[in-house]
Amino acid sequence: MNSKKLIASVIALAIAGAVVAPSAQAATAEELAKQISDLQSQLSGLTSQLGGTTTGTTSSSAPAACAGISFSRNLTLGSSGTDVKCLQALLNQDPTTAVAVSGVGSAGNETMTFGGLTKVAVVAFQNKYASEVLTPVGLTAGTGFVGAATRAKLNAMLVGGASTTTTTTTTTTTTGNLPAGCTSAVGYSPVTGQACVGTTTTTSGVTTTGAEGSITPSISSVPADKQTVYEGNSKIAIYGLKLKATGSDIDVQRVTLKFDAQIYSYLTNVYLYDGDTEVASSALNSSTVSKVSSSDYEITMAGFASKVVIPVNTNKVLTVKVDVLPGISSGLLTSSGVTVKVGTPSASAVRGVDQAGLNQYAGVAFTTSSLSDTYRTFTIKPSQSSEATLTVSRNTSSPVSRNIVADASNDITGATLLTFNLKTTKDAINISDINHVVFIGIDPSNAYLVDDDGSVFTGSETAAGSQIFNFSDLDYTISADTTKTLSIKIDQNDLPSSAVATTTYVTIAGDDGSATEYIIATKSNGGALTSSATVADDRIFGSARSYTADLYRKAPVMTLASVSTNQQNDTTSNHQGTSTITAVFSVQVVAKGGDIYIPTTGAFNVGYNGATSTAASITTSYARPIGVDTEGSYYKVSQDETATFSINATYATMDDGYVYLDVYKVLWNTASSGTNSESTYMTADWISDTKYLQ
Repeated sequence: MNSKKLIASVIALAIAGAVVAPSAQAATAEELAKQISDLQSQLSGLTSQLGGTTTGTTSSSAPAACAGISFSRNLTLGSSGTDVKCLQALLNQDPTTAVAVSGVGSAGNETMTFGGLTKVAVVAFQNKYASEVLTPVGLTAGTGFVGAATRAKLNAMLVGGASTTTTTTTTTTTTGNLPAGCTSAVGYSPVTGQACVGTTTTTSGVTTTGAEGSITPSISSVPADKQTVYEGNSKIAIYGLKLKATGSDIDVQRVTLKFDAQIYSYLTNVYLYDGDTEVASSALNSSTVSKVSSSDYEITMAGFASKVVIPVNTNKVLTVKVDVLPGISSGLLTSSGVTVKVGTPSASAVRGVDQAGLNQYAGVAFTTSSLSDTYRTFTIKPSQSSEATLTVSRNTSSPVSRNIVADASNDITGATLLTFNLKTTKDAINISDINHVVFIGIDPSNAYLVDDDGSVFTGSETAAGSQIFNFSDLDYTISADTTKTLSIKIDQNDLPSSAVATTTYVTIAGDDGSATEYIIATKSNGGALTSSATVADDRIFGSARSYTADLYRKAPVMTLASVSTNQQNDTTSNHQGTSTITAVFSVQVVAKGGDIYIPTTGAFNVGYNGATSTAASITTSYARPIGVDTEGSYYKVSQDETATFSINATYATMDDGYVYLDVYKVLWNTASSGTNSESTYMTADWISDTKYLQ
């Protein structure tokens, strides 16, 4: 007998028994309730013995309010129209998404206005179908805004009715958790009177709209055709497959790729990306790649790490990336490289599942006789290591010439003398040593190499008093076509007490003609990349030299804060008069190590056009800064205080031409009498704008 008929018969008999029994003796309300409970338990037990049930499809046709309607625009709070009324009617077909139970907005009372109740209902609808309308666009909760994904779901419901198919599998556990007194899942417990039924667990399957879809494939313009890749490259994009979903969302589950060469002779790995997300990868070898023919090698990417869902009426690009072998046999790869074609082998290379649960296939059939509209090409070339270079140069932020003043213990700590660039081309370079870093004017107590990430490398002096330092065992790698910025810093302990400056600078990669190898480096293929004055084919270029620095125990630290420039051209009718250029230099003076004294006259020497002497035709004046005292013929700047001097300089000439003014020397003293010291480091920097005098 059919199991369902069996259950029905049992139920009928049970009901009959329940009806006949009272004819002998009237049952109490409690007894009737007990009988009903027993019948329900019996029904549950019989159901469990069937091993599970399946609920079928419930459906309803599109509401009358939706006749001739499709959702073609976004809807939100305040929208109005017949499509809003259709929206409300669709929502009202499901009690869990109904706009209202009664009154305005309820079933049969829909309106054409998108109000607050409609928004709440839309949120419930979006949450119910989250996997179809929220997840594909990266949302986790309904918004109440009817956008493309929500409209697609609503349109699918209009086409197929507001039907959904839910498959539910019920599994009943019958051992280990039966009521007391039960030995099997049959009958009732003599102890508790309960039916001998175990615990029931329910697992829900896939909920779909029932809408069928299709995939339209094409080759993406990104990445571009005719890419060039090199030995050792990793995750280089070579091919893009554009897929469009029509009719329903499509869950892409498989992509087969074709190469026209034995690809594992050149590549090590292949990757499939959905945007920035890697969804699949595979090693390339004779086990993973199928040889169909001598010009057809195929690999299938499946078992994706994350869902690849294409929302209906939208495009998605799947990008193929590859790793290139670091050392390809010279018999396979010449200097001109080898060109490989990549694409999909057939119109069934891509498999996806639509919202009806049906497999849908697509692909751009690989046709080598056609133009490259059915595939893409990329050329694999030997490593660029043979053309690799490393260039050394001074960075534009390297400190300009200046005074450096010791601390109270007469020590200088961590002073930056030079900031320089190391730039690679064509290949990654590993630097093991930077040797023969020469200091002029001082023998630093310590020398450091500091990169722009904060890593510190300590140098060692080649011999006591040599003023030459080597930086060894660096193991410092710079990626191909990358510039790294590093600095040379020094410590100078117990600076000599001489009032005369110790002028110093440093060079790297040498400009003194020595045959010593300055930088020792290795290319990615292990080949040496060294530089020396005796190597003709030198792949390390350039050098870097710092500006000068004057080291003192006590001195002013001076900076040019600003400069303004004006001109006055000759206005005489015969042009035999004078023209002038006037510049105002604002100079900040900080007294370090003690009080500093600036002469009241003649301290700031101004020339023109780089001259290192003051012309008679230049007049210069400056006044006592606010807060600065006068002692004799000096302005006193107290220790650690800052004074700003405004120097007004004017140059007059009867000649025409381009002219600029410059401060080339500053006189100062550590006392209010005696011989003045002078600083001349500012010659190249403290200049005005250039003006043309007529």
